Amino acid sequence: MRPSFFCLLALALGAPASAQIAGKRDYGPVPSASPFLPDSRLPSPPPGKALGDVDRRIDRARESGRISAREARRLGRDARAIGRLARRYGRDGLSAPEQAEIEARTAYLRDSVDRPRRGR
Repeated sequence: MRPSFFCLLALALGAPASAQIAGKRDYGPVPSASPFLPDSRLPSPPPGKALGDVDRRIDRARESGRISAREARRLGRDARAIGRLARRYGRDGLSAPEQAEIEARTAYLRDSVDRPRRGR
């Protein structure tokens, strides 16, 4: 074989490594969120008030026959568990993620009470 073949082979093998023109981009430091800017979410009711509303919804749904007594007990247990979690989180003040978790769990429970049932 001719020496030019080996030169071409060496160039071909080295080409992918040398073809990388642009390296990893550095966009600089990411600024942290300012603690002085207000949260964009609307204020929500305190967990106790929201859970009280859910308890009333459970009672009304049970009285109207939309849910069974068994389901009302289960939903009530879920509401008490959320209340315990809110009290545990609230011992040192609710952080934004803890507040969001309590709100999400309460909203899910409220939607569970209000969702249409089959066969009723």
